[in-house]
Amino acid sequence: MPHAPPVISKAKLSRTFEDGADRVRILVSGDQTGGAYSVMEWMVAPLPQDAQPSFGAHRHGRYEETFFVLEGTLAFLLDDQVLDLAVGDLVSVPSQTRHGYINRSGAPVRLLVTFRPAGMEALFYRYRTDQTDMPSLEAFLDEAERDHASTYEV
Repeated sequence: MPHAPPVISKAKLSRTFEDGADRVRILVSGDQTGGAYSVMEWMVAPLPQDAQPSFGAHRHGRYEETFFVLEGTLAFLLDDQVLDLAVGDLVSVPSQTRHGYINRSGAPVRLLVTFRPAGMEALFYRYRTDQTDMPSLEAFLDEAERDHASTYEV
């Protein structure tokens, strides 16, 4: 595992982006940690009433992902089990483990999300939805699988 240098994250220097209706702030990127880890703050939008529910199930072949609930409640898929997470709950997802989440609470949910090692935050940023030209879902899925050993159930 890469050795991480000391990191100070200044809010005014963090990169923000949109992932669909969700808002994301990269607090610490792999560029800052020598690839050891990344830290993001996710504001997960509530599921619209007319939307088809989906956990966005996926698995990462190279990454351990950790979710810490700062505000709200979230339904979290871990393998085939659905957990109800609330403020202060943490889930650490080992690589190769199927997981996902859905916000059925009707209010935004704020999460702290980490990847170890880093890398996925750069992929998410490249394919963010707040760009002038909408990114291709197919290109994201191809790059996620090819370069990050991550597969998504769509």
